[in-house]
Amino acid sequence: MSFPEKINTFVRQNIAKRKLVSRNIDNDTVNPLERWGLTKIKSDINNSNELKNLFAQKYLDRDDLRKYKLFKMQELLEYVSNKSPFYSKLYKEAGVNPSQVNNFNDLEKIPLTEQEQLAKHQYHFLCVSRKNIAREFTSSGTTNILKSVAYTQNELIEIVDSVISGLKMAGMDSKNDTLQIMYPTITATWDPGLMLSKACDLAGFNSVINDSTDVEDQINTMKEAGTTLMIGTSSFLYELSKKASKFVEPGELGIKRIICSSEPLTESMRTQIESVWGCKALRQWGMTELGLANAIECTEQNGLHVNNADFLVEVIDPETGKILPPGEEGELVFTTLRRECMPLIRYRTGDISSLIDEPCNCGAIVDQRIRDVKRLN
Repeated sequence: MSFPEKINTFVRQNIAKRKLVSRNIDNDTVNPLERWGLTKIKSDINNSNELKNLFAQKYLDRDDLRKYKLFKMQELLEYVSNKSPFYSKLYKEAGVNPSQVNNFNDLEKIPLTEQEQLAKHQYHFLCVSRKNIAREFTSSGTTNILKSVAYTQNELIEIVDSVISGLKMAGMDSKNDTLQIMYPTITATWDPGLMLSKACDLAGFNSVINDSTDVEDQINTMKEAGTTLMIGTSSFLYELSKKASKFVEPGELGIKRIICSSEPLTESMRTQIESVWGCKALRQWGMTELGLANAIECTEQNGLHVNNADFLVEVIDPETGKILPPGEEGELVFTTLRRECMPLIRYRTGDISSLIDEPCNCGAIVDQRIRDVKRLN
């Protein structure tokens, strides 16, 4: 890298750091992810006269969050109707008018977005000029439907911001911890290891990437780097743990948290992982088209906390499309409330879960959680 390139990189990183809300959230905050979400929401309120009139009080409760998300949904429907060729055509044909969505029951009037539609008409979803696209990520996830999603530079910073908050909630501390990143089996046009490493770098966290499938190599890295947190796919961490039981005693290496992502984590897998390392294993869930990292468990292990500022989450009957109440199991449907480049509205994930719409024992009192996620088919 030339000297001018180094200067440009340094400048870009410092601009990104200044935009990261998560850097200013104390690690001792009851739930850093919820605090991050509320900070973003309050910033939106302060920048909108309409929202200021809706939320005069200083503290937001659960009902306020529902009103906020309904407002953002109405705002988003107006935005895509004017900017997105796909949604403009879809809503015109369906007779959808943003002014008709006045409560959560009205959401059923809005057509669901299918994964096949995104795969076939990717650039019809765009709401900005192609020149404003910073990165495009392509993934088939677990559906074998190849989908590409574009992001602006600001949206990439938002993703990093939410990742940092999730890591803080999982117990990451900028001074004393090192995150060991292990994704040897991921094949996609984006590298989760590099994304996580960059997030740690911008947050001032320590991290190390090891994509080896050799258990002794991974353990040696843990010892050399002083690893205290691990993240990787659920299946890899499970297989690694079974082999590692021959080399380490529970708690011997000082691992204090393990984050299992990209795949379902059964309770028997979790028990195996936790028994080997002597710490809690936390589930994480996300989709490339929704921004990569969307929900993560806290140490209470009672549901995954959703990035609250970013999404409106529904659970529907996959056969009828009927919205189901909290606690009832169905298909997860996500709306990206803050997306500028390629918003997705009522996007069918193909994953099954249920909503937990009540405070968590970790101290989070307003955010939504989803139960453990499994595939529809």
